[in-house]
Amino acid sequence: MTMKRILCLAMALMLALGACALAEGDDLQAQLDEANAHIAELEAQVEKYRPFYERQIVAEYGEDGIVWLEDAQKQFDEASAMYAQYGIPVENYAAEIKQSIVESLVRKAVLDAKAEEMGLNALDDETKAALAEQANADLETYIGYYSSYFAKDGASDEENREATVKGLADNGISAEALLEDRIENYVSEQLHDAVTKDVTVSEEEVQAKYQAMIEDDKDSYAEDDTAYNSARSGGETIAWNPEGYRAVKHVLVKFDEDQAKQYTELQSALSGLNDELAALDDPKPTAEPAEGEETGEAEEAAPRTREEIEKDIGEIGASIEALYSQLMPKAQEVVDAFNGGADFDSLIEKYGEDPGMTRDPAKTQGYAVAEKSGYWDPAFTEGAMSIAEVGQISEPVRGKNGVHIIYYLSDITPGEVPFEDIREDVAAAALDDKVAQTYDDQVAVWVEEANPVYHLDRF
Repeated sequence: MTMKRILCLAMALMLALGACALAEGDDLQAQLDEANAHIAELEAQVEKYRPFYERQIVAEYGEDGIVWLEDAQKQFDEASAMYAQYGIPVENYAAEIKQSIVESLVRKAVLDAKAEEMGLNALDDETKAALAEQANADLETYIGYYSSYFAKDGASDEENREATVKGLADNGISAEALLEDRIENYVSEQLHDAVTKDVTVSEEEVQAKYQAMIEDDKDSYAEDDTAYNSARSGGETIAWNPEGYRAVKHVLVKFDEDQAKQYTELQSALSGLNDELAALDDPKPTAEPAEGEETGEAEEAAPRTREEIEKDIGEIGASIEALYSQLMPKAQEVVDAFNGGADFDSLIEKYGEDPGMTRDPAKTQGYAVAEKSGYWDPAFTEGAMSIAEVGQISEPVRGKNGVHIIYYLSDITPGEVPFEDIREDVAAAALDDKVAQTYDDQVAVWVEEANPVYHLDRF
């Protein structure tokens, strides 16, 4: 409630009391003087506390809308805690964060008011029940995830459940809070749908989106193998392919947990030995002691000889070879089956241990590999590029995860992807863009109509 409304209400009450008194008494002027004195006293009190009151307001909007400092400060404290977790001093970004918080609170309040005005927050019993069921399911998920955190040794399952429910509630997670979130999200979705339900895109807009996607992909993928492969793996629509890529599939005969641990330890030891060998070829000069400085009783051990280091390297190489040899019989089965006419997809299903090969888009499209690829294990890239023709397989490739049998699926045509090949995806993307822009534009109009006034100096 604004100061103006508080003052008007107080004055109305005083006048009402004064009117009652007038009806009962004869000294009209005395009673008017007394009422005016009370009003003056109340006005003085309002003016006394006005500065304190106004300092609690960080934004005003609409007829009497207010964003309170307390609400904004709570969000800022949460943001500060998040920044602290990542070791980022929030002071460097405090002004921007505070402005964003206050503007966001105004925006939310305006949208809430608009949803109420449109009757979108008047939910029927069926909708409320469905949202409550979802909120309860959300709570059960939280309980399952955090039960071990709140559980106590020796307590029964029911006691541990009660402790978990209480612990979650103490941290603001309860069925009521989750239901409130569900309702808020539902109403927001209804408002969004009401604003954008009639949005469509023209053929010209779809074509414009296609051209924009081509230019974006050129900028993103021409020199960035990781970005290109991440986009493909994530199922993003690709409108432009860089040069030199081929699509491959593979059967991975994977190290088990113990083998993988041994392999990692052996590779670490091998890296250390190679560093030691390199130090022999490029020794660092030893600093001469200063005049009068004692060299100390202990002397550094003499470096090992090249022969000693190379002997250790050979032994580690033999151990790594032994690990791979454990996988080779299964890898050879794959090779023999393929050479015997088996479909490669059936071999992936039967022998493969790479989960990526069981999910689209890689299941259908394969992985994209080029000579310059840094996204994959170098051994995998080299093996994939060694295959002479489409439809052939590689020799067993020894990589960091095990042994690969790689299948050359197809060449990836460089340049623009034909429009008709991706038309449906492009049209959907164009519609998404227009829906988002339409909604954002309408929200901007509503916020502007609320004529917000910000008092960030009080925050």
